[in-house]
Amino acid sequence: MSAIGTHGPTVSPAVMLLLNVALFSVAIWLLVKPQYKNETWLWPLLMFVGLAAGGRVALGFIPNVMPVTIMALLVGSKFGAQRGIAFVILVTLLSNAVLGHGWWSLFQILGWGSVAVVASGIRVHDDENRLSMNRLTVASLWSVPIFSIIVSLSIIDSGMTVTGFGIYLINGVLFDVLHVLGNVFFAMWFGHWFDRLLDMNQPQQHLVQEENEHVSTF
Repeated sequence: MSAIGTHGPTVSPAVMLLLNVALFSVAIWLLVKPQYKNETWLWPLLMFVGLAAGGRVALGFIPNVMPVTIMALLVGSKFGAQRGIAFVILVTLLSNAVLGHGWWSLFQILGWGSVAVVASGIRVHDDENRLSMNRLTVASLWSVPIFSIIVSLSIIDSGMTVTGFGIYLINGVLFDVLHVLGNVFFAMWFGHWFDRLLDMNQPQQHLVQEENEHVSTF
């Protein structure tokens, strides 16, 4: 993996290797660390990781349009901050292996991880764990500045000034707008389907009840 890029300081391959090993170890620890007595999340979560990474790579030619933010919201809301952070780490490492890996990967993980953590508190599911499209749509908006500001921190080095950083943020507004539009699109067209995939290991009685209440469009 190349550690050379334009989005922040250049990091040597050796340092990136150590960072990758540390991040991957954290993701595995978060996955195996007990949280629930009835573990039904593992296979749906791993499948979700592959879907998110593949979707991000496939849409890499469209600036800032990617399904990862919405999917991080759903995982954080449904499975909690612990699993949400593990999801984000794995997706970022997998997709950046193709799109480009470097110092910025750490800040992408921090950005999407923060979105998942906030979603674990400000949930997009109701008290009966059913997806609320209104909440998901609102989350499509507030998640963008969280991710954008944290990722922008990756460019800061010893030569960066406050004015220069402010100009960088202003120049990125168009990309943030594209991010918002992409989030709303994925929320409206794929939100219920994504949520249904995360529920695939739930007891059959629970899934039938959700279908009868028209919660899923799968």
